[in-house]
Amino acid sequence: MAPPGLAKMGKRLSVAFQGFHPSSFLSEETARLRELAQDKKVISAVSGGVDSTVATLVAREALGDRLFPVMLDTGFLRVGEPERVKERLGMSPTSLKVRLVHASGRFLASVRGKGTAEEKREKFRETFYQVLKEEAEREGCEYILQGTIAPDWIETQGGIKTQHNILEQVGIDPASTYGFKIIEPLSDLYKDQVRMLGRHLNLPSELSERQPFPGPGLLVRCIGNVTKEKIRVLKEATKMVETSLAPFNYEQYFAAVIENKFAKGHSLETVSETASEALGLPKSEVHADVFEDRVTGVKGDQRCYGLLAGVKLSEESRETYGWLQDRLRQLQAGIVEKFPDITRVAMLVKERRGGGPLSILVRAVSTRDFMTAAVSPVPWKILKDIGQQVLKEETVSRVYYDITPKPPGTIEFE
Repeated sequence: MAPPGLAKMGKRLSVAFQGFHPSSFLSEETARLRELAQDKKVISAVSGGVDSTVATLVAREALGDRLFPVMLDTGFLRVGEPERVKERLGMSPTSLKVRLVHASGRFLASVRGKGTAEEKREKFRETFYQVLKEEAEREGCEYILQGTIAPDWIETQGGIKTQHNILEQVGIDPASTYGFKIIEPLSDLYKDQVRMLGRHLNLPSELSERQPFPGPGLLVRCIGNVTKEKIRVLKEATKMVETSLAPFNYEQYFAAVIENKFAKGHSLETVSETASEALGLPKSEVHADVFEDRVTGVKGDQRCYGLLAGVKLSEESRETYGWLQDRLRQLQAGIVEKFPDITRVAMLVKERRGGGPLSILVRAVSTRDFMTAAVSPVPWKILKDIGQQVLKEETVSRVYYDITPKPPGTIEFE
């Protein structure tokens, strides 16, 4: 179940979750967009994800050549992604002429020294809209169109996390703050409705069924301080994880990176004991580390910046319990319930002694609406293969599998 606060807000949506008719929606929305934009030009912020792509296609139906798709290369995208997205969206049947704006230096500078999730999201938002404003002025556009969907503003208003693309819903007037107006044709839709609409618009399945990628990109998977090196390592790990997990059709799967700095005030012995009890293992076979950098979670219907517990089992037990998803759920629940300041639990897959200062976290979830999510049962052999590949990177010494559902974790780490 979704937390009470989120569930309540979800009822306010004007489009029913069931009974969605893409053709009716498209007809009504294109008429609304024509009336709203009149003869004005509109910039569309495109990322290559299904939300922004579908929003852009809906707007093109209404505005034709008065729509200018723009993609920002923030430096937080996957390896080669900006060029790949531009090329793919330019092909039939989408045939979108996307302008690629290189701004990675500005984005990295904006989050330098910012360690918490909210600080980074806010700085990203400021830079994102400043760059878009410059592009809008260049084309003489009064409006910027974006692919905001319902979970974005529900989670932001509910205090779970600040989505970078939520402005008016939290009291920010884009006209006075940034100098343009916002158009959000999909803001009442959930992800599966957006995919239905994409299929109706003949969007190829590789785009309509593409797994979600957050607006701030790898920024929200780079836990704690952001450095060029951490982003480089994360890009490589992301490529390995996505390649390995793509055949399984999980709704979302990715890598995150965290520094091996551990909280000293936490009773590691007590966390280890709780873990051993949850699994029914001797204390000698279980060890827990609690990371210093905090991650975003949700408890009750409130956001919390909690700690991440990394549990290491002896090699023999790890090989056994890695296949036992029910027992891993018990492990996660046992720790989170006993320690209110721990939001997430991850299980060590592989390590290299004497390795570098970073850990990689593998995350895979199954969900329908992205308001709640279950941990996907990734085969242990696949996780071990991923671990072996990732540990070839000298700066990485550990690879973990995140075993936290939503709630109490969010899907993304920040």
